Amino acid sequence: MITLFWISVFTVGYVYFGYPLVLYILNKVLPERKVQQGEIFPEVTLIISVYNEAATIEEKLKNALSLDYPKEKLEILVVSDASTDGSDDIIRGYQDQGIKLLRQEERAGKTLGLNHAVQKATGEIIVFSDANAMYEPDAVRKLVRNFNDPKVGYVTGESRYLTSEESSVSVLENLYWTYEIAIKKMESRLGSMVGADGAIYAIRNTLYSPLKSTDINDFVNPLQIIFKKYRGIYEPEAVCYEETASSFRGEFRRRVRIVSRSWRGLFRVQALLNPFRFGTFSLALISHKLLRWLVPVMMTTAFVSNIFLFEAGRIYQVLFGFQVLFVLMTLVGGCFTFMGWQNKIFQAPYYFTLSNVASLIGIYRGIRGTSQVTWEPERARASQTGLSGLKISKIGIFIFLACFFFFGLALKRFPSLAEITLWGASGVIVAVYVGYPFFLVLLSFPFRKKVLKETYCPTVSLLIAAYNEDQVIEEKIKNALALDYPKEKLKIVIGSDGSTDRTNEIIRKYEKEGVSWYAYSPRRGKVSVLNRTMPEIQTEVTVLSDANTMYDPIAIKKLVRNFADPAVGAVSGDVILQNDYIYYGKSEGTYYRYERFIQEKETELGSMVGVDGAMYAIRTELFKPPSDNIILDDFVISMNVAKQGYRIVYEPEALAYESGSTTTTDEFKRKVRVIAGAVQALKQGEGLPHFMEQPGLSLKYVFHKLFRWFIPVQLILLFMANLALLGTPIYQVFFLGQVIFYALAVVGLFTNIEAKGVFALPYYFCLVNLAALLGIIRGLADLQPVTWEKLERT
Repeated sequence: MITLFWISVFTVGYVYFGYPLVLYILNKVLPERKVQQGEIFPEVTLIISVYNEAATIEEKLKNALSLDYPKEKLEILVVSDASTDGSDDIIRGYQDQGIKLLRQEERAGKTLGLNHAVQKATGEIIVFSDANAMYEPDAVRKLVRNFNDPKVGYVTGESRYLTSEESSVSVLENLYWTYEIAIKKMESRLGSMVGADGAIYAIRNTLYSPLKSTDINDFVNPLQIIFKKYRGIYEPEAVCYEETASSFRGEFRRRVRIVSRSWRGLFRVQALLNPFRFGTFSLALISHKLLRWLVPVMMTTAFVSNIFLFEAGRIYQVLFGFQVLFVLMTLVGGCFTFMGWQNKIFQAPYYFTLSNVASLIGIYRGIRGTSQVTWEPERARASQTGLSGLKISKIGIFIFLACFFFFGLALKRFPSLAEITLWGASGVIVAVYVGYPFFLVLLSFPFRKKVLKETYCPTVSLLIAAYNEDQVIEEKIKNALALDYPKEKLKIVIGSDGSTDRTNEIIRKYEKEGVSWYAYSPRRGKVSVLNRTMPEIQTEVTVLSDANTMYDPIAIKKLVRNFADPAVGAVSGDVILQNDYIYYGKSEGTYYRYERFIQEKETELGSMVGVDGAMYAIRTELFKPPSDNIILDDFVISMNVAKQGYRIVYEPEALAYESGSTTTTDEFKRKVRVIAGAVQALKQGEGLPHFMEQPGLSLKYVFHKLFRWFIPVQLILLFMANLALLGTPIYQVFFLGQVIFYALAVVGLFTNIEAKGVFALPYYFCLVNLAALLGIIRGLADLQPVTWEKLERT
């Protein structure tokens, strides 16, 4: 175990500190292998790879045409991987200036596109570039001058990263890239650098070997050139500029893609790992790439072995303390990132950890042969933050479960850690369910903000989203037509999301009574219905409703009267569940009364967090469309209103009635979907308040939503910590209390007797939190579809 620990520690240290030090010493000891540069002007082909780059391609083409290189010796080829956004039309507009378009009619990936482009290229030297990489005028000349040396096979220029804002990810990426450049320079002086930069590198045409679709061209092609006994060197004066990833999510996706394809490519030229044949280049390849990709494995090994060595000496306790501190800083950095805060001290370890997790997933995908061959520009996703689009596969879930397992071992070994965990988890649970409501009550007396409610009668659209609702849609339409609101000011609008039953036929019957409707096909989900229908609504206020929710006649009057207050942007009503026929119905009713109380107190303190999707109203002009893949649409839409500085308020006199789920299974599925949607919105950074500008709303979000969504994790930690502390009587009593509570829940699950009151509350609590746990996993793994499953109606 000691050997395993120190091998892991020294490997990590060598990769990041030892290897640069070795390079520095070798650069001092060994003579520099200079390059015989010369002002030469061979035929050059500039190949630009494009997929859906309409936002940047015209600027790139103008940049290419302005290069300071003889025009008659510069060929510009643009290879488009079946772009669909108009990029190709822009490129065709420059054909009369000598730019050639090579279009792949079906997406096949960048590498196969380059194979095709190189075959068509006439230049003696090929320069590869990305669509967003803007070259200095003399960049091509500075690259080409190195080919005066007959031993040079490829040349990499220097990418300098720009960003429109000083975000932590851009600062950290620039810092990392400065470190990388220093290594490349030292490798180049010794003979050859490892790999190239796809944004700006050049090769001799004759040295290009066709690549597999899974190969990453700027890594595998340079390795093939080195294998042919040519050099790969770094040219710092050949400069291009491109933007850094706009988010940690974007950087994560890029690294997973690069490592997965590089891992497979490395073993296609594995002879280069033999130092007896390739000398210092093998050392560079092993140290700079192979061992760095394996760093997350080494870090995990070091942490686990350190747990077992904790009692072996003070040094192991100190090193374990440093590792725990690093993990905590990583978690804080991750929270800061999700919340939109910038803090380099905490986000640096988060960035480091994220990069290494990406390497681990990349290796796993590379071994499995699931490398991604197509790409999507991160610039197209720049509006999103967090880790959207990341699919955490089976390995991610395995890592999640492994963390609990190893943490359980640590709890058993270190009673003090178990005590901290137990009381910490207990504190979070109590703070969420008891402390937060108490805090709201306490503050509502001195800081109460009233809502100006007056008789107010704006134009209103009642928007109903429906999918296969032929059981209830007619009742809903009749309910809407019977509302006590001026008919000339109320429009009824229905969006049918690819319904395949009689829903559309029933709606059509009511067109003559003023019901407007839109039949969308194919089915894309509720949020898509709202996004496509809202632009058609011209009224001052929009009330959003579910098809099975029946409104009290004066419900809309009660909702809209709150808009007499200009500070109010959204209003949520009181939807009463008719679920007395379900044995846990009273427990669910108690929970909803508890929720309404919190919403009322939050309103008194300015704004509540979220709304009830079955009945809420917004000022139409404040609608900001969520992403089309958002699941928890009502939460994101309402929070987008709050982010614009308006209040979300609760109106207890606006009543509606809705039948609850008819079975436990349906209720379980509904709650899983809600939490999965919450986690998805968190990952994508949608619905998050501005934490620096809206501290009050942000605290409500954290305690009312964020912490509550993750209560099942706290319950697991609480149980595990308590299990590790059974040697103490007080903890034995505490553990017994948990066991009894869960036993009552199990009895509530299986009993069929009528007197279930004592079992119903534990059962409902466990049902909600088990669903939340599954929702967390589904949300993290992107397993929850945006379309919804219609539950059985009563």
